[in-house]
Formats: sequence, C-alpha cells, structure tokens
Amino acid sequence: MTRVLGFELRRSNAPSLAVLLVAAGLGALALGGNLGLDGWHGFTYAHTSSLFLLLPLALAGGAVMGRRERRSRADELIASTGRPRAQRLLPGLLALAVAAALAHLIVFAGGAIVILVTGAYANAFTVLWPLAGVLVLAGGAWLGLAAGRAWSSPLVPPLVAVLGLLLQFGFAEFGPPGEPTRWENLAMLPQPPLYDWEAVTGRAVLGYAVLGAGLIAAGFLLASGRSWLPRVAAVAALAVAGTLAAVIPGTTAATHYRVDAAAQKLVCADGAPQVCVTAVHATVLDEAAPRVREALSLLAKLPGAPTRAVEWRADRVYQPGDSDWQGTGTTRPEPGTMNFDLGLDDGRLSPALVETIVLGAGTLWNGCPGGQDLVAAHAAGAWLMGRDELTGVDDTLSFYPELKAQVPQTVRALRALPEPEQIRRVTALRDASLNCQEDLLPLLTGASS
Repeated sequence: MTRVLGFELRRSNAPSLAVLLVAAGLGALALGGNLGLDGWHGFTYAHTSSLFLLLPLALAGGAVMGRRERRSRADELIASTGRPRAQRLLPGLLALAVAAALAHLIVFAGGAIVILVTGAYANAFTVLWPLAGVLVLAGGAWLGLAAGRAWSSPLVPPLVAVLGLLLQFGFAEFGPPGEPTRWENLAMLPQPPLYDWEAVTGRAVLGYAVLGAGLIAAGFLLASGRSWLPRVAAVAALAVAGTLAAVIPGTTAATHYRVDAAAQKLVCADGAPQVCVTAVHATVLDEAAPRVREALSLLAKLPGAPTRAVEWRADRVYQPGDSDWQGTGTTRPEPGTMNFDLGLDDGRLSPALVETIVLGAGTLWNGCPGGQDLVAAHAAGAWLMGRDELTGVDDTLSFYPELKAQVPQTVRALRALPEPEQIRRVTALRDASLNCQEDLLPLLTGASS
C-alpha cells in the first residue's frame, strides 16, 4: 500500500493539485489585503474563507484523476484484476487527500510562522479550523473523483468546479436579503469577525468537520460502489452531513464566534502613566504608549483626570445590525482609568490616535449604550489640543457639514470665557459623558446653566 501510494503521489495529478491549491490559497489571502497577517484570528478567518475557491478546485482535481482509467482506455483491464474496487481506488484517494491536506496546511503554517515570529498573540484552539478545512477539501476531491469515474468527458472537471462555486453562491444568497440563514453555513465564506479578539467557536469548527466527513463518505461510496445500495448510502450520508453542518453552527455571530479572554488580557508598557493594550495588540504597544501618554497629559488639564489608560474591550461578540456599537456590550472604565481605541487599520495605528482619544475629554469609549454628542465631543477635544477643530478623526461627523461647522464656533466661544470657566465647562461635559448623558453641547455653551 505504501509503495503504491508513493507512486500515486509522484505520478498522478496529486502534486499538481497541491501546487494549484497553494497558489490559489495565497491568492485568496492576498485578495483579502495584507495576506491577513495583521492578527491571529483575522488570519485564520481569511485562511478558512479561501475554501470558497479551493473547494471547487479540489472537485476539479479529483475529477481529473477519476477520468484517468477511461482516458487511458485501461478501465476494462484494471477492472479484470482480482482486487476489490475499493482497494484499487484507495491509494489514489489517499494521494488526493494528502495533496489537499498539505496544500491547505502549508499555507496556514507559513502564515502562522510569520505571525509567531513577530511575537503576536496566537491561540492553539484555532488550529482546529484549518484541520476541519482539510476534511472539506479532501471530501471535495473524493467527490470529484467519483464524478470523473462516472462520466469520463473532459468537460467534467470544469463543470464540477463551476457547480461547486455556484452551489456556494446559492447557499450564501438563499433566503431573505440581510437575514442570516442556515444555508449560509454550507457556503465556505463565513461572516468575518469584527474585533481581533473574536475567536471561532467549537460549534462552527464542528460544522466544517461534519460537512467534510460527509463529503468523504459520499465520495468514497460513490467511487467504489457497484450497486444501488452504496449509492443510496452515499446520498443519505451527504444529506445527513449537510443538514447537520447547516444546523450545528447556528445563524448568529454569537454562535460562530466567541470572545477570547486570553486575547483580551491586558499587557502594559513600562513607565508612568500606565498604558495597557490587549494581548492581541501587544505588538503595537511600544508605538502606541507615547501617543496615549500625550493624550493623558492633555486630559490632565482637567481636575480629576484619569491616571491610567487601557484599550477598550467588548464583553460580547458584535452582532451585525447592532446600533451604537461603540457602547453596546462593552465594559465600563474603572475609576481613574480611561478607555481608548487604537484605531488599527491593517495592523497600523491610526495617525489621529491622540485626537481620537481626547474626543469628549477622553470619554468616547465610555461603555454607555447610547451615542455621543459629536459636536460637543469634537469641541472639547479641540479645546484640549489648542485647536479650532480636530482633523483626521474617522467618525460620522464628517458626513454632516452643518454640524461640523459648529465645532470651531463652539471652541472660539468657549475660549472667550475666563479660563476657570472654560475648565469647569469641559469638566462638566466629561463627567456628564461618563454618566451616559447624551445632550452635552449645552454644557459647553452655557445653555444648561
């Protein structure tokens, strides 16, 4: 068996399939931007999403091998041997499985090594996701081999690839627009996590594993069966596996992802005032700490200013459609501590990090369920920085020119007051924001006095 398997790995199309899958996997990661290497959970999601393209290729690769006997006109000769059909097919099936496994895991291992070398956060449980993906690819290749053995036409490989892609598109779009359905779990393109500390759940991984096992069983039974019984069993296995794979992961973000507590563990920089970020963002701590401390020094103009800054964390996964997502499901800052967001984009810090932190006198990420008065928040931040307005801040105020024009007017009116009164008003705004009061502008303009 080992000798025949080695022959299949050298002389069949298995090596070509492996190379094709590696190239396609890298291409899919590249299309996602930055190869998904800006964070562990983001990378594992991007790597798994590549199955959307890899599964049709595995189907086609299996179909190419399935056509081999009839294409070489050796099918009758091979069928006349005394060995059972399943035993004859097993080396080829294993060669396809090995090719799919190596291709998928090589891409994952390469990305994981790059991430681990940088000292970034990683989670061992997440490795189960690509391992479940191996089952899906191997099952796809075996099902493709069964199709190639049933129909020897050269059109079969491209047809099964197109069919695999169209089925996934159909599963992803089945149902009312904007409403998640269980059919989407059968498309290898899951909804992405929003935060870097959101890890895949065991339910989601199990769904992939069950689907892969069903594809493997169906492919083997269809390829090796001679009578109607194994073919019926194959259809039943595929139907059961598909149903379970659709049901097990659920339809909400909370059933697909979970908050990884280890990824949210705080890592703090040396020196004072203390600045801490989550473990998943520890690689940018040295760069972020000086800028966060600059913001803390600006906030120190106010009495009772925070003496510690920690990165904001959510206490649950983001649910698509949530409103006021900055405050919903978040932890409140401790007394004397300010929450802040790094504003990461592809692993890079926001160039307006200081400006974003001083918004609302350091209360933008205060954990309140409602929205914030952005005119007042910008005016307070601009006053702290000695400017008429803040630039580079990525929020919704830029979509409302009439509101944005109020910011410099409010700041100039505030500066016209005696300095103690300026400090009192901005302090009152900060305290009201921490108490989840939404109407803050009157506190700066004096209309609430």
